[in-house]
Amino acid sequence: MTIVVSICKRCEDEDERDSGNGELLHARVKELRKSLGLKDLFELEAVKCFGMCRSPCNVVFEGPKRSTYTRTRVHATLEAEVVVHAARAYAALSPGEELPERRLPGLSAD
Repeated sequence: MTIVVSICKRCEDEDERDSGNGELLHARVKELRKSLGLKDLFELEAVKCFGMCRSPCNVVFEGPKRSTYTRTRVHATLEAEVVVHAARAYAALSPGEELPERRLPGLSAD
């Protein structure tokens, strides 16, 4: 079962370059995934643009037989670990099971 975490690398917050930097968030999540030995647990995808530029950084969690979660305003420096922990929890879901909102980074894009 392939879980995919997609991060918009184009996201950039003009006011707070560190917090809304998609490229930085992607790099940190990639580094954590490698250091924790989670490369087999979830794929990490760099997306050119999700089209939600007004609210960087944007992250999508998706996988078979699971709800897709789209998150926005994910903080690049403070929430990289939260993204990885959420990916772990997401991968552990049973079919039809939902991930509690508190386990996800940022805000819901819904």
